[in-house]
Amino acid sequence: MTIAIAVIDRTILRGMIVSSPHISLSETELQQLDACLIISNEIYVGLVDNEFACVWGLIPPTLMSSQAYLWLLTTSLIEEHKFLFIRHSQRWMERALQEYETIVGFCKPENKAAIKWLEWLGADFKRPFSERADFTIRKRYG
Repeated sequence: MTIAIAVIDRTILRGMIVSSPHISLSETELQQLDACLIISNEIYVGLVDNEFACVWGLIPPTLMSSQAYLWLLTTSLIEEHKFLFIRHSQRWMERALQEYETIVGFCKPENKAAIKWLEWLGADFKRPFSERADFTIRKRYG
């Protein structure tokens, strides 16, 4: 078994996502994904034996921004290999925080796995949750 984090062409990536047996997206979710793929300045894909497991990216509001919005899409393969992906994502977050002072985003409050994963990455959640769970990950100094 091999696990890899890679940068991949957006068109190829979308095809991998749509054809993956591990995820099913509605038309609205596909439109949201397309928007993220278009405006992200960085997109990474997680692979298990060259099979799509997850994708994430960063969207800065401006080219000179010290903050970026994090988006993430996962499949069931992540749960099967969560500890390896957590370690890879921690390393990636360290690099992202060299470029941005803060990483922000949100997830669904009922998505306990995402909340736990984000907390492992250093996320501070704004509580109590409303219809979404907003988070901030800050660069640590010292």
